[in-house]
Amino acid sequence: MTLSIVIDLARLALEIATAIVIPFLGWVWWHLRREMVTRAELQRLMTAHTAEHDDIKARLSEGDRRFATILSDIKHLPDHKDLSEMMDRIGGVEAAMAGLGATVEGVKEVLERVERPLNILIEHQLTQHKLTQRK
Repeated sequence: MTLSIVIDLARLALEIATAIVIPFLGWVWWHLRREMVTRAELQRLMTAHTAEHDDIKARLSEGDRRFATILSDIKHLPDHKDLSEMMDRIGGVEAAMAGLGATVEGVKEVLERVERPLNILIEHQLTQHKLTQRK
């Protein structure tokens, strides 16, 4: 092989490589430009992201404030021990009311027993009174 043949082969290889590499690099460049954003688009996206981030921070701050309010309100609510004591007291009141109901029922029975003879006595007195007025 002579030097001129080697140079011709090298030129041919370079032309083939150039024919392959340049379109490949063009495709890579086109693909990257399609996937990448412009500075203006990036700035718009960053501005929108910052606004969303600020909104989330504000909502989180409001949530923290509300949570602190709830925690302070919960401190004043009765706990399990307090509720248990109230249930015991309510049970005592319920028992007292049952006793009072039994007492009232007993008084009712006594009044019913007294009512009939009392009505008879009143009727007798009225009858006697009418008789004495007629005379």
